[in-house]
Amino acid sequence: MRKGLIVLLTLVVVGVFALPAMADVSFFGSARVVPTYYNNFDFDKNTADRPTLNEGGITGGEHIRGELRLGWKAGGDKWKISMIAESDLIYNKNNVDRSYYTAPAINPGVPSPNANQLGGVNSIPNAGAEFGIERAEFSYAFTPALELFTGWPISAVDIGTGGLLYGDDHPIIGFRGKLTDNIKYQLAYLSIQNTPIVNTPESSLARDWRAYFLKPEFTFGTASAKATLSPILLYSDFRGNGSGTAGASVISPTAKVFYYGLEGIGQFGMIKPSFEVIVSDGEFRNTPTTDIKSLAAFAGVELAVNKAFNPYVAVRYTKGDDNSGDTEAEGFVGITDIGRFTPLMGMDGNILGEHLGSGASLFNSPLYSYAPDRAVGGNLYGGISGGSSGNNPGSQILAVGAKGNLDDFVKNFSYKVQAFYIRYDKTGNLVKTGGGSVDKYAGTTADVQLMYAFSPNFSTNYIFSAFVPGDGIKDQLPATADSTFASLHTLNLVWTY
Repeated sequence: MRKGLIVLLTLVVVGVFALPAMADVSFFGSARVVPTYYNNFDFDKNTADRPTLNEGGITGGEHIRGELRLGWKAGGDKWKISMIAESDLIYNKNNVDRSYYTAPAINPGVPSPNANQLGGVNSIPNAGAEFGIERAEFSYAFTPALELFTGWPISAVDIGTGGLLYGDDHPIIGFRGKLTDNIKYQLAYLSIQNTPIVNTPESSLARDWRAYFLKPEFTFGTASAKATLSPILLYSDFRGNGSGTAGASVISPTAKVFYYGLEGIGQFGMIKPSFEVIVSDGEFRNTPTTDIKSLAAFAGVELAVNKAFNPYVAVRYTKGDDNSGDTEAEGFVGITDIGRFTPLMGMDGNILGEHLGSGASLFNSPLYSYAPDRAVGGNLYGGISGGSSGNNPGSQILAVGAKGNLDDFVKNFSYKVQAFYIRYDKTGNLVKTGGGSVDKYAGTTADVQLMYAFSPNFSTNYIFSAFVPGDGIKDQLPATADSTFASLHTLNLVWTY
């Protein structure tokens, strides 16, 4: 009996030491409910609005979006793990009950009366409602100068300035580190598209899209006068869009593009300047070759007058193409234009950051983007889902705005207001109804955001945003149109824990 106890104790001790080291896991989460109203995204009173796209799915008019997240994280001296599971959906019975699983492609059967209803039985599934890992990041620091990281977190090369080139949650793997107190870097590989077609013999690269970037950061000065300069080198290897039907794949022309850039962020007392310049140089792999040569830039300055009033002025530029029939694609296209989430001009929920494309609007800017990079079509090689065109007209935006915290007047209340004056850069590829040239003035947007925190765990913010069309958009409306402004109202109800 005694020998048996000794053996059992020995096995328990050995087993404990054989187990991997355990770590504390902390949980966190949020629930964001967003009653929303979209109106006249097509700028036409005489035509019913077409559905558009947001993070919850395809929708339009009055709707409620729910972004529900549950996260957990753990870590040690050198390693960290973080994951966030999410369901992002448009409120309706079929989505919350997940009854879209009766869609014909998944479960063929007799079509129901609401077969064409978005989110309804026999319709395309609302993929955002699938509860799964929306964000994930895993890292191990071998030394402060060499940290391995991977997953699909939010990653970016220029989200801190104009957001012209790349910011998204694409799968990524790479290294980053701090070489000195003033020098940091990222070296990363993005796997954006890598999905073969089942039972289709073709190149293993067909429809793939990979990107690689190097971004060092050099910091100068002290807290009262400090600046960071960051060169950007990014290579995009785009292997086309397409699908396999009856055996053969139909794939759009593929493209290889180098992006060279420089980003700067500073603070000199109350003055906070920022800028970026991006040059693209590449070509489509077709015959005859179509060259890709373009430019984008951003510059802005914010004045930290006091906590209640911080005004800013900024300019944002993407070069346009003026001849879709030549062998040059000059309309700027990045990996993902992420203007919606940039610190100066960004606003999560303003109209210019919504999806003004896919037939819903003539401006043709995709979700998150501030540029009309889906306009015209043809020569596709970047943007969300590779759907942005090198023939796009580009844009010139002059922005003015202000933000502040009004605690001294109303506790826990803050605001942001801004207006954008928008011009097309080139209009040679745009078509004027009735003939002639399209005017360059695209329109003006105005955004108002009001925020109030009821407690550390519950807050709300309201956004009103409008896009008043200029002659450039009016020129492209149908002859039967009665032009009007596009607008949205959103109310964010946010619980965090």
